[in-house]
Amino acid sequence: MTIKPTVAPVPFSAIAPQLDQARAVHDELHGQAAASRVLHVDGDHESALVLATLLVPETQVTHAGTLDAAMRAVRAGRFALVVLDPDLPDGDGAALLELLCEAQQATPVLLYSARRPNRYDQAMAFLPKPWTSPRQLWLTMSRLLAPAAATVAQPAY
Repeated sequence: MTIKPTVAPVPFSAIAPQLDQARAVHDELHGQAAASRVLHVDGDHESALVLATLLVPETQVTHAGTLDAAMRAVRAGRFALVVLDPDLPDGDGAALLELLCEAQQATPVLLYSARRPNRYDQAMAFLPKPWTSPRQLWLTMSRLLAPAAATVAQPAY
C-alpha cells in the first residue's frame, strides 16, 4: 500500500521571507546583532553554493534563481548587498536594478557574471565569473558590505 501525501510540498523560495522575518525576531529577542542580509540573484546553483559558503554564518544569504524570485525578495525586505548575475532564465537583471532605484533603496550591487554588462550604471562593482577567485569575491563583497562587514573574519586561503 502506497501512502500519498495530502498536502503539496511548498518550495523553499515561498517560505524564505517568513524564515527571514522569524530569524530577525529571534535575534532581536535574544539581543543578537542581526547579520547583514545579502541577496544573491543567479540561475547557477553552483555559484550560489560558493557564495553562501564564503559568507555564512556571518551574513544571511538569500538565493533567488530567477528574476521573479528576486523581485519578490526585494519587495519583501531590505538587503545590505545584492550580488547579481543579470543573465537570468526568466528575464534581464536590469529590471531588478530599476526596482531597487524605484524603491529608493541605496543597496550596493555587485555584478558577478560571465559577460561584462555594458549598461548597468547602478552597480558598484563588477567581477567576471568564473575567473574571479573566491578570495577576491569575498574581499569585494566585504568592502561593499562595510561597515557591517568590518566584523566578518577573513577566510584563510
